[in-house]
Amino acid sequence: MFKLDEILFALKTFAGAMAALFVAYWLQLDNPYWAMASAYIVAQPFAGAMRSKSLYRVGGTLIGASAAVALVPNLVNSPVLLSLALALWIGFCLYISLLDRSPRAYTFMLAGYTAGIIGFPSVTTPGHIFETAITRGEEICIGIACTTIFGSLIFPRGLGPVLARRIGAWTKPATEWSIAALAGEGESAPAREARRRLAFEATDVAMMISQLSYDISHLQSAVRFVTRLRIYVVSLMPVLSSIGGRVAQLRRLGAVTPQLESALEEATAWIHTGGTENADELLEKIEALEDGAHDWGGLLRASLAVRLEELVRIVRHARAIRRHVLGGDKAPENPVLDAEYIAVTAQNRDHKLALLSGLAAALATLLVCAVWINTDWPTGAGAAVMVAIACSFFAAQDDPAPAIARMLRNGVIIIIAVAIYTFYLLPRVETFVELCIVLLPAAFAIGILISRPATFGTGMILGAIGPTQLALQNGYEGNFAAFCNTSLAMLFGFGSALLTTRLIRSVGAAWSTERLMRANWRDVAAAAEAHGTHDRGLLTGIMMDRLGLMMPRLASVATGADKAAADTLLDLRVGLDMVALHREQWRLPVAGRQACDAIFAKVSAHYHADPREPPPDTLLQAIDTTIRTLLDDPAAHRTALTTLSGLRSMLFPDAPPPDIEAWLSPSPARHIA
Repeated sequence: MFKLDEILFALKTFAGAMAALFVAYWLQLDNPYWAMASAYIVAQPFAGAMRSKSLYRVGGTLIGASAAVALVPNLVNSPVLLSLALALWIGFCLYISLLDRSPRAYTFMLAGYTAGIIGFPSVTTPGHIFETAITRGEEICIGIACTTIFGSLIFPRGLGPVLARRIGAWTKPATEWSIAALAGEGESAPAREARRRLAFEATDVAMMISQLSYDISHLQSAVRFVTRLRIYVVSLMPVLSSIGGRVAQLRRLGAVTPQLESALEEATAWIHTGGTENADELLEKIEALEDGAHDWGGLLRASLAVRLEELVRIVRHARAIRRHVLGGDKAPENPVLDAEYIAVTAQNRDHKLALLSGLAAALATLLVCAVWINTDWPTGAGAAVMVAIACSFFAAQDDPAPAIARMLRNGVIIIIAVAIYTFYLLPRVETFVELCIVLLPAAFAIGILISRPATFGTGMILGAIGPTQLALQNGYEGNFAAFCNTSLAMLFGFGSALLTTRLIRSVGAAWSTERLMRANWRDVAAAAEAHGTHDRGLLTGIMMDRLGLMMPRLASVATGADKAAADTLLDLRVGLDMVALHREQWRLPVAGRQACDAIFAKVSAHYHADPREPPPDTLLQAIDTTIRTLLDDPAAHRTALTTLSGLRSMLFPDAPPPDIEAWLSPSPARHIA
């Protein structure tokens, strides 16, 4: 059964497409069907997504048209050079698009294949390239304008309520993970499920946030608050991972003091309440946990106290923002928690994968152009356009080949439908109203497909390619030979894209996940090295972004997802400890600095190799040596000591605790506080 939202979306999208087609007919544009196709290309169920895509499509069209105008007249007498230039432009734009994982990336992708859409068919009439570019731009902009107007005025569907539900759903997994961590059960089943969900949500919702400023809902003005709330969720993850591990280790050692037990219970109760009250009192109690004990447990308790303080501060700020965004409470006077452990917005950029995608698109385009040039194929330009579109549409996927194969299958469906319309239905149509009635069933089905996430890709292909193959003009032009040629060009273009993608670009989820993990290892190694990036917030942001990218790839393998999440969080915590130790190193005595240098070298070597293997015992010895050196003045080196204790407990959780009491000199009592 169709839902009301789906029916409304399908009907208003059809109305926008017919309005665009009517205006293009009225203006007597060369290819009015491009207005109809553009109307479906920018159609989105949510107003924010539709408006942003419309804006980016206009920008991409202008850039692509300018590129075509610059290239075609100057290279038209050298078909090989022109094909190479357009292919390289398509590949370059796709490469840039894949590096920008925001809705803005659509601008660059479109700029690539729009140059082909305008440039390839213009090689026979290069003197009219400017007029062609202007006309094509007009057709596309008419389609964009009509869909945007109808979508914004007729029962618009705001993105805000959907995003609000996603934000509200964060509370349960965050609470479950927090409570499990405070109990020392960070690897329990609820905690693992919460970790997977938060990692995926924090990355997936970033795309929705970037479209929120174009929305029609009340959240349109809350972009900075929603962005800050997402950052707090990202920042919370390594903190909870650290707390869970530290509490579990203290319980194994029997080193949980009554004061710590009381603080953990109060923190758990505070997390349960869901409010921001009593946060200051809880922070005061946590600060008092640094009791200056002379043993290993005292160091771990001091380290845990730092993480508990971070937890309370993050949750307090996140709750205040959440109440403002979802409940309409007064906006926090200062929603920004200015602390170095807060993540910054960062995105992973895979240059190698983007380059492979761009190369595959360029080579596939050149392959089709070679066939076109050598056979003097009348519709070879159409095949070149289709191969560029097919290579671009699904380039962000690990393996675009299955999607392109479905695109080829959908192409067969389009050919059958176009044949029925062209040679059976359209000859009986005499007025524009009759044309609308005839097109309504197919257009309605496409609209329903676009409105559903599971079939969005299929609907978008049918809506974008169908009208261009139908090629409606201001009058009936049923030509069987032309129909066969254009159909063959489409299938040849899709087939060439599929072949080239399988040979060059197809990679699996496991391959992509391995690359993301290795990128994390390189960042941790760099953090340990003197020339590495010593920005805690940036390291947290980029590694948590990669974790979010891993989660959907490992969704079918629960144990794999859990291990990847746990390993990524452990690697991040090691990296953060490296950053903290570098910052503390200058305060240490000469012997302490030298001991730290040994730790940095061994951590770097471990992560440059394969950190899935156990770390070397020499690293454990280096950490113990550094701790022993700094115990000469524990009060002055408290931060370094707590950092080292955390590093040791993470990398060597099963190692016996160091005999700190034996290391201490018999001088008067020393305090670690």
